[in-house]
Amino acid sequence: MRNRGEVGPRWRGRREYAGFRRGLRVAVQAVAVLAVLVALAVAPAAGAEGEAVLRVSFNDLPPWKVLGPGGEPAGIDVEFLGMLASRMGLSVEYVHYPFKRGLKMMEGGEIDLMIGVLRRPEREAYLHFIEPPYKNESSKAFFVLKGREHAIASHEDLRGLRVGTVLGGRYYPEFDDDPRIDKYPVTSPELNISMLLAGRIDAFVMTETAGDHRVAERGLEGKVGKARYVHRECQDVYVVLSRQSPHVARLEEFNRAMAELVAEGAFFRAREQFLESLARQ
Repeated sequence: MRNRGEVGPRWRGRREYAGFRRGLRVAVQAVAVLAVLVALAVAPAAGAEGEAVLRVSFNDLPPWKVLGPGGEPAGIDVEFLGMLASRMGLSVEYVHYPFKRGLKMMEGGEIDLMIGVLRRPEREAYLHFIEPPYKNESSKAFFVLKGREHAIASHEDLRGLRVGTVLGGRYYPEFDDDPRIDKYPVTSPELNISMLLAGRIDAFVMTETAGDHRVAERGLEGKVGKARYVHRECQDVYVVLSRQSPHVARLEEFNRAMAELVAEGAFFRAREQFLESLARQ
């Protein structure tokens, strides 16, 4: 005979089963909340107009990427990316990082896209190169103190010189892989100009158009000249998408939109429009 305070096996089983169901309900609710949080974390952010936002790394590189009078991003690349984003139904949010830092952020998926990137094997692991390339040439020039333009007439003349570069930058394979060139990487082209004027380097390398623009913009034509040797070759230049981006599922759409823009000559139209706007200023 049981004591009044004792609980029978049947009742104890029911109570344990009810407790199990309550625990299961709580666990299911927790999983549902977690799923919502994960979905929000990986979904593309929405802009003011409800469009998904494309986060783009921006580093100052006139005339391709410049800051406008109000500090807003402008330039040839910015104009072109605006065309691409519009065609994809995306809005663009520019995030200011040096080029190398931008690549690192792309690796972790903290930003979605960069422009003006050369294809290199080590970058394939974390970048999708949107096809086709939006341009196929990238001339690299070497800038020196005025009067020393003839000192660099070939690639071989660079050996033994101190040449300023930008952190994370790639120029052309023969230069990138040549250990006989003493490379001085810094965070910005402005530092290279200052180091050249101070005599701390012998030359700095830049895309020819960007270097010409930078020297003229600072009124340094009387102090800085362009070396005779300019490396000219066909090099594919890409817009790249992070493999960790929430937009990666639309890669084929990016490729189709890029193919349309290239076929239409959109990049060269953007270049002409921007340079004409500069001439009117």
